[in-house]
Amino acid sequence: MSEWLYECVVPGSPIGKGRAKGTAVGGYVRMYTPKKTADWERSSAVVMSSYWQDAPIDDPVEVEIISLAPRPKRLLRKKDPDGVLLKPSKPDSDNICKSVLDALVMAGVLRDDSLVVHHEVWDLYSERDRGPKIAVRLRVASSVPVDDWWNRVSQTLVSVFRVGAESDLPW
Repeated sequence: MSEWLYECVVPGSPIGKGRAKGTAVGGYVRMYTPKKTADWERSSAVVMSSYWQDAPIDDPVEVEIISLAPRPKRLLRKKDPDGVLLKPSKPDSDNICKSVLDALVMAGVLRDDSLVVHHEVWDLYSERDRGPKIAVRLRVASSVPVDDWWNRVSQTLVSVFRVGAESDLPW
């Protein structure tokens, strides 16, 4: 694996990418990003750009995102653990990822978010004594996965269908 090219921490509560809104302008529909999402992306881009002074990356990259949301009151009891906890609630990790990638493009770190070929997102509640934040790091993608599990799955699927009539196979 290659070295991480970029690492940064954006303080504040993580905001997921909001559903696009539409409005009529001159008889045409105009789509826009909700204000809360757009504000978070702009402010995060300012922080992210302070960590990056080079030209935008134009190679395929891997991104790792750790989203630490504030704990709800129900998880602040004495019997609850002090460390980070898994957060199976909104905003979804995929929407957080979209917001972070758009902020990286705004910050000039990435030329386009289509360059991300692999990403990993952890959606967590922060430690009891720490505030919310998002940590991001990225590196140039080194190679394709070695374990080709997808081929084994498709071979299993074919063998399951072969038990039935061979003429019924779609391929």
